[in-house]
Amino acid sequence: MRKMKVPAYFGPLFFSMFLLVSIAPQSLSAQSATFFISCSTSGDAGIDTYYTGVFDIGAKPGRPRGPYAVGANVGGTWMIPAVLSQTVLDHFQAYLTQKGYKFKPGSSSACDVKPTEAEAKAAQHKRAYEGGGCSSCGKVVETGWKDTR
Repeated sequence: MRKMKVPAYFGPLFFSMFLLVSIAPQSLSAQSATFFISCSTSGDAGIDTYYTGVFDIGAKPGRPRGPYAVGANVGGTWMIPAVLSQTVLDHFQAYLTQKGYKFKPGSSSACDVKPTEAEAKAAQHKRAYEGGGCSSCGKVVETGWKDTR
């Protein structure tokens, strides 16, 4: 049998590869976390308030890296890529216009971005039914719309 001479750096290199493989499944499960959003139009006298469904926006928790990376801070947690609430709201309002609904445009403050679907649903419910809105406003309309762009 022939002996091979192994360079001194091979041991630490092998150990670091083993360590990386052993922690990979944990980092993959952390990457599956995402953010959820719901938005609404503004309410006004005699005008219905329309709500989107609650849906996954595909952003992951993590800090932006690099000089051109874009992220957003949501409740103390960074999400990447940044998904702008106003963009989602613009798409929703375009949908409502296409359907011929009469509504008052909302602003990005009429959106809730949360790290779990349950938190986003709770925030939407609170905004729709517990917010103490206006007594002369129209009804609350839950459209179930989700941004597919």
